[in-house]
Order: sequence, then C-alpha cells, then structure tokens
Amino acid sequence: MAEKARAPKALMIVAVVAGIAVAAAVVYDFWRALTVNPENPWAEFTLSRVFFGYRDLMFAVGAIVWALGTAVFVLELAGRTVSRRGLVRNRMGIAEWSVIDVALAALSAAVYGGLLAATAPIVFVPGFTWLRPANSLAPLFGMFFGIPGCLGVAIGNLIADIVGGFFGIGSVGGFIGNFLIAYLPYKFVRDHSFSSASSIGEFYVWGVLAQAFVSATYICWWLDVAETLVGLPLFVVWGIIAPIIFSNNIVVNAVLSPVLGRILFPLIKGRGLYWKDRIKTA
Repeated sequence: MAEKARAPKALMIVAVVAGIAVAAAVVYDFWRALTVNPENPWAEFTLSRVFFGYRDLMFAVGAIVWALGTAVFVLELAGRTVSRRGLVRNRMGIAEWSVIDVALAALSAAVYGGLLAATAPIVFVPGFTWLRPANSLAPLFGMFFGIPGCLGVAIGNLIADIVGGFFGIGSVGGFIGNFLIAYLPYKFVRDHSFSSASSIGEFYVWGVLAQAFVSATYICWWLDVAETLVGLPLFVVWGIIAPIIFSNNIVVNAVLSPVLGRILFPLIKGRGLYWKDRIKTA
C-alpha cells in the first residue's frame, strides 16, 4: 500500500519539476535568442522554429483543438458536461445561474480584464498580443468559481482587447481560448486547494503545460484560418504569436498561480464561494 501511495506522489513531483523546467528553459532560450540575434530573436527562438517549422502539423492539431474546445464551450454553458457516464448535467449552465454565479462571473471579468489592460502598453505584436502576467489568475477563476469563472475570464479578455486597442477578428479565438485556460484545470484538477502534492502536480499538468499548448494552438489556428481577414503572415501567427502565448502562459502560471492559489483558496472557500460547495448547498 505504501508503495502504491508513493507512486502517484512521485508522478506529481515529476509533473511539477517538468513544468518548472519547461518554464525555465523557455526563459533561457529566449534570452539566448535575444543575445544571438537582438534584431530578430524569433529567428533563433526554439519555440518559433517548432511552431512554424511544423506549421502543417500544428494546423491539423489546432483544427482538432478548435473543434473540441468550441464544442466544450457550448455544452458547458448549456449545462452539459462530458463524463465517464457520457453527457450529463453540470448544474452550472447559464440557465441555472444564481445571483452569486452572475456576480462571480462579473468579478472575474472585471479583475482579469482590468489587470490585462494594465499591461496592454507592453506590446509584442501590435493589435494582437502583449505582456500578460494576469494570465496567472485565469486558471484560478475556473478552479475556484467553476463555469462562471471560466466565462468571466473569456469576457475579461474581450474587455482587455477593447480597452487596449486589440479588438478585432482575432478576439473571437481569444474569447474561447481564454475560456479554455480556465476550463482545463477546473475540469481535470481534482483538488483545487494547492495544499497537497496531487493538487499541485495535477495543476502543473493541466493548468500549466496543457492549457499553454491548447490556448496557443486554438488561438493561432483561428488566426491562420482568418488570414485573409486578419492580414498576418503565417510566420507572425505561428513563429511569433504562438510562442508568445505558450511562453507567457507557461512561465506566469508555473511561477505565480500556485502561490496565489494557495493563498486565495482558503479565503474563497471560507466565504462559501467555492463552486463545489455552492453546488452541494444547492
């Protein structure tokens, strides 16, 4: 029994180490690329070479991610979720929201959108993306508030696009892409407290590694498909924007989210706002 208990714990430790290692590697590699080619670091950045070099594969994967992600978005807001028993009620569809659910969605949107807009002047690709440390809050809103938090994150990103001058056809992909950043850890991390090895380990799998890849491919697939409307060259989409989304979400979520989550979870739960407690009460 002791050996069986140690095995999952070891796997969780591996997940944490892997997440931190990937974040550190991304930072180091971009610093190296910037040193080698300060005028165009994207030509040297390994993630740019991977995303753009395998653009056809990324496009195919992105199409699958986009189809599944969009279907999940519609189903969850309609009050249905996929489980081992098939399609079941999630008890958090918009039609079943209480006043508290609406308030939590609005709170998530206001805080997330406001903090994103605060760093909007630090632009990477004009009209499309910027420095976003506030992304570290996105998975927490989903894990703590459930579907209202996930939708709040999506709305908050749209608010930041409008306020920061980034609103456009690409905002469609960003809306659901940010929903998925919050949704993946909400759905697949079983313990949202950040107080155990399994909780932190699962977060690094779903809230750091998986969400970074899913959000990058979802948003950039949309930008690729809408190329004639957006007007961005494919290298900018897959060689710059995709690595920026992936890098930002990996680094800030690996470093900031677990710390913020450990501090905020007891406060959220103590005030009766944690989504699992609210569903039980209802």
